Amino acid sequence: VLSLFCAVLTENKVLFHSTSFQRLSDACRALESLMFPLKYSYPYIPILPAQLLEVLSSPTPFIIGVHSVFRNDIHELLDVIIADLDGGTIKIPECIHLSQLPEPLLHQTQMALSLVLHPDLETADYAFPPPRTALSHLKM
Repeated sequence: VLSLFCAVLTENKVLFHSTSFQRLSDACRALESLMFPLKYSYPYIPILPAQLLEVLSSPTPFIIGVHSVFRNDIHELLDVIIADLDGGTIKIPECIHLSQLPEPLLHQTQMALSLVLHPDLETADYAFPPPRTALSHLKM
């Protein structure tokens, strides 16, 4: 997630592919939402129709989702970061150098994301976990 976030912030081309149209829409929307309060001003196409596959070779950055049926057509692209939503992999071409977030921010963001995925990790190391209050729920 952080690699895709950095790719979008550094104006790279990001392409999602999946067999599920819902998953494509959700992933594109999530990546765009992570940028808030910034606004993504380049082409944003959650589901690209087959007739418009030539858009993928445009010189501008984009966030695009395509069905996995076109997997063979998209692997020929040299300057596009491809995220396989079904397999859970990201292919970053060798010609693209992604800058990561600076270290204090990177660690804090990774911790925040892990707490979203697994909220029990917040108190996992405590022998006697503190009682849950409304204030701790607001923090998340």
